[in-house]
Amino acid sequence: MLTEIAPSRAKAARSSNGMRLASCFNGVIIVAVVAGAAPAAVLAQPAKLGAYTGTINVSGTEVSPQVVSRATVKVSLPVTERDSRSVSSDFLSGEAPNASVLLSQWDVSFKERSAESDGKFSSWTCALAAPVEIAMKPTGILNVDLDKKKHELSLTLLSTQDVAFNCVHSRSCAYKKKQGVALYVGTGAPGMQGLAPQSFADAGRLSAKYTLMPTAETRGQYGPIVQEWDLRWVH
Repeated sequence: MLTEIAPSRAKAARSSNGMRLASCFNGVIIVAVVAGAAPAAVLAQPAKLGAYTGTINVSGTEVSPQVVSRATVKVSLPVTERDSRSVSSDFLSGEAPNASVLLSQWDVSFKERSAESDGKFSSWTCALAAPVEIAMKPTGILNVDLDKKKHELSLTLLSTQDVAFNCVHSRSCAYKKKQGVALYVGTGAPGMQGLAPQSFADAGRLSAKYTLMPTAETRGQYGPIVQEWDLRWVH
């Protein structure tokens, strides 16, 4: 099963630099995405702050184990605070609606660094049994600067169910397994999403393309992460 995020990391998501990592397949899967800002209309509605809803297409890679993933994420991010200059959406797991995520690819492979007694290196591969749509719990924070027309996001998605995989081990026959998965989405490396805020022309609609490249902060473990999103404010 997927390892849950520790409480100390949950607190980190409530700061502007809060980012998450979620472990899976004995590694950490991060896939990136971004999100939005609130329109001026929000500022005139003290009773209803609304939410940003939309679709995120994302594909990315990870090493140790090697992971190649591709997913389409449908999210609704509730706006929790706003004033005349900024808007934010700050939520822990269970405080925002589950995201609907279509996993179209999730290939995992691993090769041992040490040889067995016969001098051979063991390895294994796993791939989705079939494309599948699952619910995932979102946790994160969205910061929007209405003056600069920039926004940044840190978002972790944890699967609410195990996903079926077909696997092969180099020293045994094929086998099947079920495993939880996790996605990370954000406008920068973990803890550094503020370094790559994204622009918007209309705060009522956030549409952009952004690629998160490997950085010193990721220690070469993740990326590139290719993202494209279209989010709109609704109330």
